[in-house]
Amino acid sequence: VFRQEFLAEFVDDAGAVFRRVSEAATSKPQRERIAGHSYSIGVDWGKSADFSVFTVIDGTTREMVAMERMNQVDYTLQAGRLRALVAQFKPSSVIVERNAMGEPLIEQLQRDGMDLDPFTTTNSSKAGIIDALALAFEREELQILDDETLLGELRTFEMMRLPSGMLRYGAPKGLHDDCVMSLALALHGTLQGEKSGIA
Repeated sequence: VFRQEFLAEFVDDAGAVFRRVSEAATSKPQRERIAGHSYSIGVDWGKSADFSVFTVIDGTTREMVAMERMNQVDYTLQAGRLRALVAQFKPSSVIVERNAMGEPLIEQLQRDGMDLDPFTTTNSSKAGIIDALALAFEREELQILDDETLLGELRTFEMMRLPSGMLRYGAPKGLHDDCVMSLALALHGTLQGEKSGIA
């Protein structure tokens, strides 16, 4: 976007969004919270066609340290897995996608006492968190797990210009971007925490 809007370069209408992905895949998983570290969790819901993905970032080290990915799993079980992850890492923020089935799940989890930060995904809000993720890779400010599915989604994730002139971010037709969205939401939580002095 910067190259096109500010440097007046011609950029193809479709193209890869993330660079230096392989170089960033150096993080090691953590089984539990490290004392004194701040964590954030990004939640992208799915059930049948799509996957639900929960991603944990250690905001202190800027490393992705855990990811849960599931498909065709009952929402009750998904909620239970999220509760377990929250108990494991005690995050300062849990950024949860509100769209579609997200709203009733958020309401139920909040009734159960979980502190959540709902995130409404629009074309604009999605662009914001994706741009932040791309910039983190570009600046080598984020390490991720060497996970084949995640790396595949990051490499195929693309930007397309709509007839309206707006940009659309997402996976090519027939592919998924659930891991990318969960990672972007977790990083969003980390960045928000840094702004407020939590991380």
